[in-house]
Amino acid sequence: MKLLSPRERKFLENRLRSLYGVEACFNDLVLIKCGRRRIRAATKETMELASRLRGVQQVGLYVMKISDGDISLSIEGSQLLDGEIKDNVIELDEEQVEKWMKAIPIKTEKTYRGRYVVGKFNHLYLGSARVSRNGLLYPQIPKWRRIP
Repeated sequence: MKLLSPRERKFLENRLRSLYGVEACFNDLVLIKCGRRRIRAATKETMELASRLRGVQQVGLYVMKISDGDISLSIEGSQLLDGEIKDNVIELDEEQVEKWMKAIPIKTEKTYRGRYVVGKFNHLYLGSARVSRNGLLYPQIPKWRRIP
């Protein structure tokens, strides 16, 4: 568990701006690097408390993963950026939402910038999906969160 340096945070903010059109992101939160290129978000008070306690393994909420310069937002990460995400968003209907939450690939005709898009149903953000070259979206839903 290690805090992001100002340079890493600036890089992250620039990537979020270029990929998703996010202007203000996680301003009141501290961003923490975890294993496997994952980023967690917590408040400053939580980090101070965790530093005083012994045996704390993880702090904060998992919000994103960085892979090859692309950012895959988790469900919670996309919901924290509610209203800020303007680009690379796919509006889903009820049938597509069910497929999304079962992690079934969804066909799309639109082209997107970057390797990931964020799914949205009404005002609810559903995390990221990987975009393939043949126009399929592969939702990045963990197995334990999928609808059977």
